Formats: sequence, structure tokens, C-alpha cells
Amino acid sequence: MNFKKLLAQSIFWRGFYFFSILLVNIFLSRYLQAAGSGSLYFLTIIFSFSQAVLALGLEQGITYFASGSMIPRNRLIIIDAVWSIVAGLLMIAIVRVYLYFDDTIQSSLDTNWPLYGFLYIAGQSLMNYTTALYYTKENYLLPNFLISIVNIVYVFLIPSKDAVTTAKETEQVITLYFFTFFISGLVLLCSFLLYNRKEGTYGLPSKTSFKNFLRYSLTALGANVIFFLVYRIDYLFVNESPAATAEDMGNYIQVAKLGQLLLVVPQIIASVVFPRTASGIDRERLNAVIMVISRLFSQLFLLLFTGVLIFGKAFFIKLFGETFNAMQAPMLILIPGIFCLSVLVLLSAYFSGKGKVKVNVQGAVMALVVMVAGAWMFVPRYGIVAAAAVSTVSYAVNMAYSLFVFYKDYRVNFIDFFRWRKDDYSWIKNLLVKEK
Repeated sequence: MNFKKLLAQSIFWRGFYFFSILLVNIFLSRYLQAAGSGSLYFLTIIFSFSQAVLALGLEQGITYFASGSMIPRNRLIIIDAVWSIVAGLLMIAIVRVYLYFDDTIQSSLDTNWPLYGFLYIAGQSLMNYTTALYYTKENYLLPNFLISIVNIVYVFLIPSKDAVTTAKETEQVITLYFFTFFISGLVLLCSFLLYNRKEGTYGLPSKTSFKNFLRYSLTALGANVIFFLVYRIDYLFVNESPAATAEDMGNYIQVAKLGQLLLVVPQIIASVVFPRTASGIDRERLNAVIMVISRLFSQLFLLLFTGVLIFGKAFFIKLFGETFNAMQAPMLILIPGIFCLSVLVLLSAYFSGKGKVKVNVQGAVMALVVMVAGAWMFVPRYGIVAAAAVSTVSYAVNMAYSLFVFYKDYRVNFIDFFRWRKDDYSWIKNLLVKEK
């Protein structure tokens, strides 16, 4: 499939998936309100960090080695299934050890948290690994459609009311929420086993191939962990800030989640760029595409900033409920940072596809230093506004470093990433218009 058709398919079906995530976020936030949803999402952030570590970077390894036809997919899917369950079981042990040493946790949660940890880690790992395999086969329809159906079914199970009722009902809603991750992972795994059955017998790769696969994945693991800290460590500072209430925390996490949704299109494009770069297809063309998309993003985010400035406060309250009334200011501050991340996502996918994962690690380390230093100095005093500002600065530092390395490799003009061009609209038009 040519690049234009592949990108269009990815945008449509991954867009559908992220829309289903947005629905879950809206309905769950209205039901649990700012403080309740903030607590839930803070827990998932802790689980997400654990998943980033326990995943061992295998998602990037799967994409790189499957796209380059270095290891058959029917060998990688076994690693996918086995390690996902092992990672989930390890998470149970980690949670139980934490609960043993922390006696501030309510006893009623002792049985729930290990279950939540297993469902999230095993499910998210299965989803990430199997989706990566689907993408290397240039299939964006089936995995995103299946996960979206699970999310939409869950939305219908959330009580149709804007306030929490009984504690038991709330616990059921949260437990079902974590089950959606595991169910989605199992559905994807079973579907891929059927989808890929013609490629031969299933089994493990050779010893040499597995060593090379693990070496690449563990390098990617370093990048993943550091990236995660860059994107999420501000939550810890906000959670401990005397200037931030529980409602502020809920508002800030919601701002960050919206920021993640704004990265949907860059991530969709990156999911095409990575396999294509790794396989060596259209590599030179991808350089130009990255610059075109960056210029278009700069215009899109300027329009978005203007919209939030004028309508933001009323829109957020209408969408999420009355308790989400502190989102506008941090959102405005964070939007330039999300633009930087949009460009960075494309560059990171490109470097990963070329086997230059170390570039991503080095840029992320610089951003992490800026993030920790800035958050430590300003967030305790100024709360969520300072957290948003520090995040934006750290993302800009990360993007600047990646642009510098990209420039050294290709001697492109930095201004070409941001100077608006009329021809860029023709590129979008050609992307949307079916080729004859």
C-alpha cells in the first residue's frame, strides 16, 4: 500500500479509536467528578509507569524487527503473549509489597489494587505488542476497530448520572474500567493469531535473533522510561503541592489527557513513519513529509490556542461538569508544549526507525532535567499553572535537540519546519482525494 493510502487508513481508524477513549474519559469524569477522576487517573499513571518499565521496550523491538523482516511475526507473537502475562503477575507482586509497607491504604482496597494492576499491565502490554504487529502488516482497521468496540460497550455500562451514588456502584464502575484493558488485549491477541495463521507455525525466535531483539528493545526501554517521566512526573509534584487541591489535581490531569488527545494525529502519522523508516521504504520522502506536517501543526495549534482563549472555560465545564472549572489557564500554557511534542513524536519515530534510539534517549534526558528542576522550584508555590509552564519548556528543549540532530543528518533549514506554505494545503488535499 502506498504511503498516502496507508496514512489515510491510519488517520481514520486510529482516530476512531481515540474518539472511543475520549468518550470513556468524558462519561467517567462526569460520573466521578474532578476529585474522584483525579484519584483514578493518578492510579493509572502509576500503573502506566510500571507498564513502561515492565514492557521492556518490546513494542519498539517488535515493530523494528517485524518491519525489517528480521524475525517472523509468528515468533514475536509468542513473546507478546508470554511476557504480557508475566508482566501482569510481576505487577501483582509489586503492588502487594507496596501495600505491605504502606499502612495508609484502606484495607478494602488491598484486594482491588493487585487485581487492577494485573488487568492494566497485562492488558496494556497485550494491546501495545499486538497492535504493533498489526501495524507492521499495514493493517490499522482491525485492531483499532476491536478496541473501540470494547470502549464503547463500557461507556454504555457507566451509570447515566452526573454524580457518584453508592461506594459499591463506584467500585464496580472502576473495576470494569480496568477489565476493559485486559479484555481488549485478549481480543487483539486472539484476532491476530487467526489473522496471521498462514505465516507458519508459532514458536520462539532463534537464540541469536532473540538476543538482537532484546538488545534493541532494552535500549528503547531506556527511552520509554525517560519519556514517561518527562510527560508524567509533573503529576507527582502537583499531587504534593500545597498550592494544589484534589480538584486542581483532577483539573490538571484532565488538561494533560486532552493534551494527549491532541497528539493523536502525530502518533497516528508516527505509527506509519516508524515501520516505513525501519523497512527502508520512502525514507527520503518521509523527511519532506515530516516538515510539511510540522508546518501544518503550527497553524492548527494557533487556531486551537485562540479557541481555548475565547471559549475554553465554558466549554470545559459543559463537557466535563462544574468541578472542572480550572482547566483554561493551564491548557493555554500547555498548548505550545503539545505542539513541540507533536513535532517530537514524528522525529522520534523517524530516529527509532533508523535504529538511532539513543538520539531519543539523549533528548529525553535533557528534557527530564529541565522538568524536575523547574517543577521542584515552582510547582509547590504556583501549583498547576507552574506545572503546565515547566512542561512546555521541557518539551521545547526536547524538540530543539531532536531538530538539531535531524539538521546534522540532512542539512535542512530549521525555518522549513515552521514557515507556512500554500503548497502544504495541496498536500492535505491530495491525501484526502482518492488517487485515480
